[in-house]
Amino acid sequence: MNMNSLIRKHHPQIHIITNYITAEVSVNAVLATGATAIGADSPLEVSEITSSSDALVLNTGTPSLEKYEALKLAGISANTKGIPVVLDPVGVGASSYRKENITSLLNKIHVTCIRGNALEIMNLCSLIKNDTDHNADEVSEITTETAKKTDEITNKTMPYPKSPRLSDNSSELDSKAKKLNTYGVEDAGLGFDKDAVISLSQKLNTIIIISGETVTVVSAKDDFYKEFPGGSIFQKHFTGAGCMMSALLGTYLATGRKENISDLDSISSCILDYESCARKAERRIYGEGKLGTMSYRSTLIDELSLLDKAWRYRFDKSDLNLYAITDRSWLKNTLEEDVEKAILGGATIIQLREKNISDDEYIKRAESIKSVCDKYNIPLIINDNVNVALKVKAAGVHVGQGDTSVSEARKLLGKGYIIGATAHNLEEARIAQDQGADYLGVGAAFGSSTKKDATPLTSLETYKEITSNISIPVVAIGGINESNMDLLTGSGIAGVAIISGIFSASNIEKQTLILSHKAKEDFLS
Repeated sequence: MNMNSLIRKHHPQIHIITNYITAEVSVNAVLATGATAIGADSPLEVSEITSSSDALVLNTGTPSLEKYEALKLAGISANTKGIPVVLDPVGVGASSYRKENITSLLNKIHVTCIRGNALEIMNLCSLIKNDTDHNADEVSEITTETAKKTDEITNKTMPYPKSPRLSDNSSELDSKAKKLNTYGVEDAGLGFDKDAVISLSQKLNTIIIISGETVTVVSAKDDFYKEFPGGSIFQKHFTGAGCMMSALLGTYLATGRKENISDLDSISSCILDYESCARKAERRIYGEGKLGTMSYRSTLIDELSLLDKAWRYRFDKSDLNLYAITDRSWLKNTLEEDVEKAILGGATIIQLREKNISDDEYIKRAESIKSVCDKYNIPLIINDNVNVALKVKAAGVHVGQGDTSVSEARKLLGKGYIIGATAHNLEEARIAQDQGADYLGVGAAFGSSTKKDATPLTSLETYKEITSNISIPVVAIGGINESNMDLLTGSGIAGVAIISGIFSASNIEKQTLILSHKAKEDFLS
């Protein structure tokens, strides 16, 4: 069972004390995943509310004295109960008032993780180094007790080390922080000091998450430092994208604790899911011609709400934009490594194509590739074998003209699986659509070096005839590469299927990135 299904199973309650600018979008993000949210922010009730919740999210935007008191009381209550606490230090460097109160807050409570952009995290690094009045013993007492409770839940035996008195050699870091714009909440993309972030993680005994074009996760106590793929440029075009991630981190951490999943694994799952939805939302609005920022925000929340659904119910033509089909003859590493590189480069769907092997061996390979695809929320299509698709619970199957019919495949698979079919002309396309196909692969566009019996070249007129007379999306296949893809512009296709143009490349990720940019411009824009 994946994390999204687990969230709906446990239905955790997340107490979110956030800012009035992004409260609505943060709560809706949590609700979309299947959790519940409560937004109590009065000091008179936050302790009680937190004590009945499964995670606490503290967002310091739009601060006030009453709010800081509420954050402190809720944090103490969360530490007492042993539930995860997420801190989002919004605009921490914007004023002395914010600096003093966030420093005071961190003196009094232990947080499981801190999520911010590079500006916020670097300013926090500077604050902690300069806080010579920081009560290390007080923080150690809180974090050690919290760690014991956390370790009981997650079966870990890693005690939090006692926080050392903060260093006074802060001039170098201070000067780096001053080079950054310390006002506002947006990430200027100026990067961060890796050593300073590791030190921050160590001093506060917390996991640091830095969001931006990529997402970096740092945990000094776990000796963990990893960069995850980012989402979409559109996330910078509306307020609340970062606050949404912070709220979701609380959701995933709460669920993970109930299932004995480590905090790091829960955080990793959250980031991968959220950013994959961000990328999918961008493709979707391009495909629908709705490029407004509010259309994007709504689509992003829609994608979050669909994460636990069967693939056919969240499939649309944008998933076909760059369709990568595997071929072991080009392998340079393991197939799993090459598929992951293609996904990181921008492949939107993967087809596992295996010939002349037993079903048992096919299943074994499919399970391995599916784990890679699931990690990045990418659909896996099995070529020409319905039994394998069913056994591994792949996203779907692709059947050729000489394979199992679409109607038979639908009968065996049911409504939740994607079914693709091969067509060479309008008649074949109509038959496949009538039988229940979800998309068509039409070709060969320019001939094929990977299939000796490929049909003659398919004309642009044939593509136009098919796409203008059927309602399901079409992907072109056969000999397509960076140099000839433009020739298919205006054909009405949703994307291109590529084999050697991806997997024969010396740098698969880099080549796929080039192809993905072109495919989006040519067929979605």
